[in-house]
Amino acid sequence: MSNEASKTRKTSCKAWGNALLMASIAIGTWTIGGVALAQAVKIGVIFPTQNQVRWAWEEKILAATAKANGDEVLFQYANESAATQKSQVESMIQRNVNVLIMAAIDADAANALVTQAQAEGIKVITYDRGVSKAKPDFHISRDNFEMGTLQAKSALNAAPCGKYAIIRGDQSTLAQVDMSRAYNELVKSKACIKVVHDVFVPGWETAGAQREAEAALQANPDLNAVLIMWDNGAQAVVQALKSAGATPGTVWVTGSDATTPSLTYIAQGWQSQTTWTPIDQMAKDAADIAHDIGSGAGSRIKGVMVDGVPTDYPKLTSVTKENLCEFVTKIAPKGWVSTDEVFGAGTNPCK
Repeated sequence: MSNEASKTRKTSCKAWGNALLMASIAIGTWTIGGVALAQAVKIGVIFPTQNQVRWAWEEKILAATAKANGDEVLFQYANESAATQKSQVESMIQRNVNVLIMAAIDADAANALVTQAQAEGIKVITYDRGVSKAKPDFHISRDNFEMGTLQAKSALNAAPCGKYAIIRGDQSTLAQVDMSRAYNELVKSKACIKVVHDVFVPGWETAGAQREAEAALQANPDLNAVLIMWDNGAQAVVQALKSAGATPGTVWVTGSDATTPSLTYIAQGWQSQTTWTPIDQMAKDAADIAHDIGSGAGSRIKGVMVDGVPTDYPKLTSVTKENLCEFVTKIAPKGWVSTDEVFGAGTNPCK
């Protein structure tokens, strides 16, 4: 073969190869040695707030897992604003994400955001906070009815009868709705329990929770329990108890997320219970599911079908003083909390 013919053949092969490469990119695959490999998935994530420690933790794990999968991930925070979240979803669509992971601020308003993204060919995973009617491609969340059940049962074990205050989260979120259903079924139905204060707190606002706790205690200084849905709110209740001159352990106070301040209050007797959701597993699962459905593969995590949506429910743990050491030393993921943080430097009753 002449040098000229050889050059022509190489040029033709190169052009053919480039065309094949562009075709592979267009359909979202790469081919190496005849084996089709999924193209990197572009994942958009919209979390609700930076005011709770869990979300920064989940961002870190989700980002690390996505990177290990060869994917790109973009994060935004809606700051508990449905209007902000709407703008952020529109921005994610314009940035051509393949998968949208979203914790809905308003369960009703977010229905349209799910269908809008899906209409653009984007797979949608609702995370932690679901939507009321739309059908996302996957949902990852704790079972919030179970969460409310664990909280209510812990209070009922400590105070089977007496005066209760119920401080619920934002009325527009499904997490509140499901936890409230457990509260209503288990607590409000009991004849010997008198619910003396029952309110919603818009935006899950800490200051709002403290105001409601103060009002409840002022009207009912002999309160037996405060059913409250989240740890930041529980910490606000503790501040109200301290201001009212209460002593640790006299009022049963629930919570969720097993944050370090709440675990410390449990050790001291101020807060009574919190519920741990393995958010490390949730964040990892979200990245893996996004990679799978974004690349066209079947999800390696099947979950259970809930109202026609595949749903990943992690296992919950109710944490009280009785199993506090076990949680801190064995159940909590590495780096989440330490015995020094909970019990004080150099003090470790868990040995």
